[in-house]
Amino acid sequence: MKIGIYCGVDAGLIKDDKIDYIGVDQGVCHLLKQGIKPIIALGDMDSIEDKKLLEGLVVNEVSSIKDDTDTALAIEYAIDKGYDQIDLYGVTQNRMDHFLAVLCLLEQYQDYAITIYDQQNKIYILKSGNHKIFKDDYKYFSVFALTQSVITLQECHYPLDHYLLKRSDPLCVSNQMNNKYAIIQNSETVLLIQSC
Repeated sequence: MKIGIYCGVDAGLIKDDKIDYIGVDQGVCHLLKQGIKPIIALGDMDSIEDKKLLEGLVVNEVSSIKDDTDTALAIEYAIDKGYDQIDLYGVTQNRMDHFLAVLCLLEQYQDYAITIYDQQNKIYILKSGNHKIFKDDYKYFSVFALTQSVITLQECHYPLDHYLLKRSDPLCVSNQMNNKYAIIQNSETVLLIQSC
């Protein structure tokens, strides 16, 4: 089952209007502007100035003094409700500490298909295996190792054959597909970023 989570930063239009959404703090406002009523508004609500926007919504307001970010709580809520695919918006700009925390969540929940979207990027985990990634609206792709991984890249401008990509190695930044797709073979889990 698939759900969307829209957090506080304006990440533009959602990609899929056929699924349910969770609004996290200011993300509630971004969803309502697009005509989408979230199934729940979740968070400490510290960024919502007009509390009247919450009227008529199911609200789970949490304390601002807590051990998890609002995004982490929303992901946990979605997983507890049985969702295994999550489109995540509104987490890539402004506070870089929160963005790095979201990348930690991608690694922590790598058994779930979590994809981050904003106006320029699509970010997700590729577990070990052979993958065909498609260009869609994205011109570039970059691969980062979460631990060291043997990488083979085909059907792209900068191919690799069984290259040992370490976590500290930025070699696989800003590659391009030759046609409509590229092939990535990775021995361990990697982070993939597709960019416009």
